[in-house]
Amino acid sequence: MDDDMELYRQLGQNVARLRNDRGRTQAEVAAQIGLTRASLANMETGRQKVLMHNVFRLANALGCASILELVPASFEFSDDVQPITTHGSPLSEQQHALVQRFVQSAGKR
Repeated sequence: MDDDMELYRQLGQNVARLRNDRGRTQAEVAAQIGLTRASLANMETGRQKVLMHNVFRLANALGCASILELVPASFEFSDDVQPITTHGSPLSEQQHALVQRFVQSAGKR
């Protein structure tokens, strides 16, 4: 959960930086994308999760060539992933290990 919020904090920092670089106020950008200024302020500080369609709206409002300008260049989730519970499932030990490895590697993309 903490990793998730760190991702949103980094995205928000990028939004705030680009908005400031372009001389735009929170109120202007928020109105352009259909949000309140308070919602944009919460996004910029990482206190509010951002829906994917709003990432695209933010990129357009800020004149970004791509949403990649808003998201962190790279992001890794911590390695302290809790084991996957498969109690009651018909998975063999080998299948369980494969599922767990897949989930851990997917979190590092």
